[in-house]
Amino acid sequence: MAAANEIICTICGAKNDPSAERCTACGAKIEDLSSRELTAEEQAARRYQQDSFEWKWVAIAFLIYATLQGIALVALPMVIEAYDPQGLPGLLISAGVWFVGGILVGWISPGKTFIEPAVGALIAVVPTLLWLNHIADVYELSLLANITGGMIGVMVTLLGGFIGEKIQMSTRG
Repeated sequence: MAAANEIICTICGAKNDPSAERCTACGAKIEDLSSRELTAEEQAARRYQQDSFEWKWVAIAFLIYATLQGIALVALPMVIEAYDPQGLPGLLISAGVWFVGGILVGWISPGKTFIEPAVGALIAVVPTLLWLNHIADVYELSLLANITGGMIGVMVTLLGGFIGEKIQMSTRG
């Protein structure tokens, strides 16, 4: 299907076949909007909808998280003897890193890309939790605590990505 012939759902932003009566993603009734202008209410509703998904920004987000996590969880404990990011402090530091990384990716990426940072964080959760469990000698967390902390980190990253997009919109118009 050619991109020019696709109809974009005004509710969820999904691409649909021109002959479709309902959106394949959300089920909303769709119509070809290329022949008419969006109302102010429709424009406001679509303002924060992501246009597309790019794996490139997932990879960039993961690299940002890996770099920041390497500094926060590996390099700093080597330099500062009293700094020991085990257990819950390590998870909280990781969530903070993902939040800041989400803001950074949301701000620098073109267009609306706030889901990519969260997917990058979801991928970064695994090596981070493995590292935190590897260095744990006093403050070991249970599997449930690791999973819960990782998922909270991913949700915080989504929030960070959204804030980054808001910053991008305010600085770029």
